[in-house]
Amino acid sequence: MRPNYENDMAKAAKALSDPIRMKVLVMIKEGRQPDYQSPVCTFEPAAVCPADLQLKLEDVSPSKLSYHLKELKEAGYIKECREGKRHYYTLQPDKLKDFAESLGWLYE
Repeated sequence: MRPNYENDMAKAAKALSDPIRMKVLVMIKEGRQPDYQSPVCTFEPAAVCPADLQLKLEDVSPSKLSYHLKELKEAGYIKECREGKRHYYTLQPDKLKDFAESLGWLYE
């Protein structure tokens, strides 16, 4: 086991431990939907804008959503793309896969 493995795993798990963050991850995984109102990102057409997430997560304030996006981004689960003044997000599936595989030792 590498040094700080436990700390890294705890941080990764913490980022996934919030129900709002899990909802956001699912929405970003599903990608841009036909009813989203923000302009399509030129660089990543499936990317999701926080304004569209906000419409779906009515009970989550913009500042709270921003905080959750920051946590997911810092954990490496999502990637940010900027186009003009807009921010867009896409899923980083390899990071999630790595986390799931790193839990494999629990079943050995």
